[in-house]
Amino acid sequence: MKIINGDCLEEMKKITGGIVITDPPYNQSYHYDNYTDNLSMQDYRDLLFGVFSNRKSVIIHYPEETVDILGTLDIGKLEQVVSWVYPSNTAKQHRLITWWNCKPDMKKIGQPYKNPTDKRIAKRIKDGKQARLYDWWEINQVKNVSKKDNPHPCPVPLKLMERIILLTTDENDLVIDPFMGSGTTGVACKNLNRNFIGIELDEKYFEIAKSRLKQNKLL
Repeated sequence: MKIINGDCLEEMKKITGGIVITDPPYNQSYHYDNYTDNLSMQDYRDLLFGVFSNRKSVIIHYPEETVDILGTLDIGKLEQVVSWVYPSNTAKQHRLITWWNCKPDMKKIGQPYKNPTDKRIAKRIKDGKQARLYDWWEINQVKNVSKKDNPHPCPVPLKLMERIILLTTDENDLVIDPFMGSGTTGVACKNLNRNFIGIELDEKYFEIAKSRLKQNKLL
């Protein structure tokens, strides 16, 4: 486990290998402490390109930005798309998870079949089999009550990061989160026995991540 309080564009130049798995700032004027989430479109494109270009990457983003920005950057080959769906009272109720230059193994996690009355499916269920994971995941967002202990404005669910990491990597692989935030990706890596490098620009969020990882005896 290694965490860095610094500029991800500079720090990523020092890191080779590994798989980037992250939830980047969305450029939607979120209220971060020391980061302006309202860059010009060119500066925002440069940020994403500088972090993801020619790397194995898994990126969580809104659908429009995934298509309009990530899809027009030369960051490699898009291999897989999954919809992350969450019930909420906000206008946005789903995001896309996209795999670039790498693929998830959707067979690593099973789920109940959707048509259990079909004779062929009934036999598979009787034999103890499950369906492979579908490309539509319903996982709740971090609830407001949970945010009292974590003042980061948009933490992602631990369950979501664990699922992505499990499907995409093997034990002892290196996972890099250049927008570490409160350290959820690092906790998920420890739970799944992966190596981790996290980078966070904001000192406040860096200290939150550091505290979380220390409490879990990860540092």
